[in-house]
Amino acid sequence: MTAHPPQIDYAELDRLIDRVLEGTLSDAQASRLAALLTNSPAAVQRYAEALDTHTALCEIYPGGYFGMAADDEQDTQPACEVSQGASLGTSPGTSFSSRNVRHWSSPFEWAIVLTAVFCVGLIGYLMGQGDSRSPSCAMATGSARPADPKVGSRSEPVMTQTESQSQGFPLATTLAGHGTLREAVDVVWPASQAPYREGGLLGPGSFKFESGIAVLDLFSGATLVVKGPAHLDIESDWAVTVHEGKLEATVPPAAQGFVIKAADTEIIDLGTQFALDMSSDKAQVAVLDGEVMLRGDRFADDHLLTGEQATLSTLPVERNFVTSIPRLADIASRRETISQKRFHQYRQFIDKLAADPQLIAFYPPRRDILNRLLPNVARAAHAGNAQLIGPVEIVSGRFPGESVGLGFRRPGSRARMKLDGTFSAYSFSCWAKIDSLAHQYNALFLADGYENGEPHWQIRSDGCLMFSVMVDEDRELVYPTGPKTPPIHDAGFHHVYFSKPIWNNSLAGCWLHLAAVYDPGSRQVAQYINGEEVAREAITDEFLIRDLCIGAAEIGNWGQPFRTTPDFAVRNLDGVIDEMLIFDKPLSPDEILDLYRQGKPE
Repeated sequence: MTAHPPQIDYAELDRLIDRVLEGTLSDAQASRLAALLTNSPAAVQRYAEALDTHTALCEIYPGGYFGMAADDEQDTQPACEVSQGASLGTSPGTSFSSRNVRHWSSPFEWAIVLTAVFCVGLIGYLMGQGDSRSPSCAMATGSARPADPKVGSRSEPVMTQTESQSQGFPLATTLAGHGTLREAVDVVWPASQAPYREGGLLGPGSFKFESGIAVLDLFSGATLVVKGPAHLDIESDWAVTVHEGKLEATVPPAAQGFVIKAADTEIIDLGTQFALDMSSDKAQVAVLDGEVMLRGDRFADDHLLTGEQATLSTLPVERNFVTSIPRLADIASRRETISQKRFHQYRQFIDKLAADPQLIAFYPPRRDILNRLLPNVARAAHAGNAQLIGPVEIVSGRFPGESVGLGFRRPGSRARMKLDGTFSAYSFSCWAKIDSLAHQYNALFLADGYENGEPHWQIRSDGCLMFSVMVDEDRELVYPTGPKTPPIHDAGFHHVYFSKPIWNNSLAGCWLHLAAVYDPGSRQVAQYINGEEVAREAITDEFLIRDLCIGAAEIGNWGQPFRTTPDFAVRNLDGVIDEMLIFDKPLSPDEILDLYRQGKPE
């Protein structure tokens, strides 16, 4: 006889869940809820969805109601609690004080929490049995899929089944790849594919380019310097098939056993550096240092030592073919020359750009930064130099050897400036290298007090760009949350304009050009990455404000200097910024694209 799942009184279940979120669950109600969750997977799923929704609201909006309930579920400081007197801005920051934290004390409360954790873990396990590469799994990791394949990366975050998953622990975020693209020097990518980015992952499968030189670092430790035209198949951390191209392979001891397959032959490393030419009809190998073993139809584990060469085809080997092989030692000097040339060209562009009377502030890439002052080179007298505050790191910029950037990896780091005047529009542009989106909100540029007409530009933890302007600081903004829950009351009347997700973990360490345009004249807000528009939204009448200003502000952080307690929102960008431009005009899509093309390091 087939067993039927128990019938659930969803009205009763919803009432009990509401009591949990409100923090008013009695012992008897806790016992009843535990029984419902224990006997019904459907009830567990409904409970988990309610908690997920509630937690998401707490992360996005402030308010004592949601802060208290989040505390009840997580036994931590509420994500939406903020310090009294702090300016909230567009996005509530997390407070790290321990006030108002409610602790579980009743045995029934502990029972319900433990039961819920076990059941939610079970649901995670069952859901994880599906396709680990599905978009829903990618989004569940917290690392977002890029909005456009040309903007993003080839390697998406995926969830894999792990031992910890079966025990109810959180799923680990994983990425698909066998190595990274260290450098791409004058590389021309096929028009039919999106270009790879330096620092980006090399996923399994085909790797092609038409000309130039690419340096590949495999996770086994092997490094390949490849000259185009080239066509490789990356099979694993330990094996690559070469169909076309010239390359130098450097294989340290830790990667011994690395294999390159070419012309029906396996070239097995025994601790070496060797060259391979698979251009035109050629198929030949030479050992530059060390030893390799050849295995295939024409070879029976034959060994080659330093200075020895062999053909992998019926054609004779060319004795001097090694001279045409790209060498890793030559790449650095070539890259330095290219960087110097590009930086010189960009400096000429900067000189013209700085004279634009509608350029409010321009903090460009520089060779060095003296006295912790970042000069504003804009001719218009709206802003002074930016003062570096706290543990700001001065690191290599996007032009290696030619420019430096500012690292904001620690919470106290920031660059402060003051911009006077009133403006009719905003256009922001910056180059950033993001290591992680470590916080719910990660600062690019934020005005101090977030008063009327002042902007906030940030990146949310899911990779979405956020831009907003305060419309009425004295008016409360109310968000409805549903028929059974009270509305959220947010300080200040404003609207946050979001982009699609433009960043995930596979883009960590890559230089990106970001831009946002706020145009009250056309009532449009647009956002861009690498010259491509990723968001456009109309400004409605209720959120239209024409008198814009900035005042005191920060790059890379938000210090909330007017707060009345020591607590402050942690929003420092875990990464590097090496340029910031602010215009008093709406830049067109073509002008944004030109900024990106002119400022590219290559």
